[in-house]
Amino acid sequence: MNHTFKHRNSFLRISVLLLLLTLISNTNIRNANADETTNSLKLTLRETEYKISDNTLSISPEKETAYTVEIFLENVGSGDSSIVVTPYTSTALSRESAIIYSDDLTLLLDDKYNFSNYALIESEALDDDDQIEILPNESVLVTVTITLPEEPAREGTVMGAINFSQIMGLETAEDSVGIKSVYESLIFINLLFSEVEEIKDVVYEDFSFVALQDMANLQFYALNYNPILGNLNNALYELINPNGETIASGELADSVLLTPLTKSRMQIPLIDDSELIEGEYRLTIETTRKAITTTFSYEKEDLDNFKKENRPTNTADVQTNNQILIWIIFVLVAALAAAVIYIFKSKRKREG
Repeated sequence: MNHTFKHRNSFLRISVLLLLLTLISNTNIRNANADETTNSLKLTLRETEYKISDNTLSISPEKETAYTVEIFLENVGSGDSSIVVTPYTSTALSRESAIIYSDDLTLLLDDKYNFSNYALIESEALDDDDQIEILPNESVLVTVTITLPEEPAREGTVMGAINFSQIMGLETAEDSVGIKSVYESLIFINLLFSEVEEIKDVVYEDFSFVALQDMANLQFYALNYNPILGNLNNALYELINPNGETIASGELADSVLLTPLTKSRMQIPLIDDSELIEGEYRLTIETTRKAITTTFSYEKEDLDNFKKENRPTNTADVQTNNQILIWIIFVLVAALAAAVIYIFKSKRKREG
């Protein structure tokens, strides 16, 4: 009897051990990518009269004048890994409640506000692929020269940056798809021109209904035709369907920025169980400045496309490593619980 009880205790200990190992291994998997290297990139902006913070410059450029910006790139840390970075120019683009700095400028409304027209990146360390390799505990100088093009912006602000893109790791999934982990460090450079004389209204266009996490949303674009940073902070919105019913209403976030002369994607959620029908919709967005109402049509073809593109999908085929781990933990916990119950019942029988 004691021999059997020892085996049961052994099974219990093994179950607990397997559960702990599973949890520990998951923690190691999650932290593996973060600990791949102890080296990191440090950017230092040389002191200049145009520097307004550790990573930001503000320049009011004049014709036939060149402005030189010096940035030191340093490979710091206790590791022995080299760092490879790709420097490039980018322009500020707003997207919903965020501002990104990108070289994809399909949403820029005026090329005069493309920062790459004003900046030239140079470094003796640049190779033929426009990359810079920095050895451990060494530094590299990158020079950025700011000049005015033949047709520069006349008013407002050109919001730009120098991006230093670093590939942190390359993982290969089971389907042989390579996944890059990219980290970017930025130096921001704002070019200031004359003050804006007239503020134009924001324009709303390109309306469509989309599904996001089982919730229907109205997606549209806000066009800021002003060469300065605007906002829709805390703006009130209301969407009315062709039957005169309100199917969306509320308040935008307290930080909805619109970068100069850009087209920014927006989304607002529909009220639960709202019915989408053919006809003319009215969207009103009210800021502290004014209320703007825009109408748009939604045809039967649009409705059919929405239903087709947003059919429920079978998520069983999209199992992630975390989902598999949850099932493993569930099975181990169930086995552990069964073992404890079995031992408890056996002990009661012996005592009885």
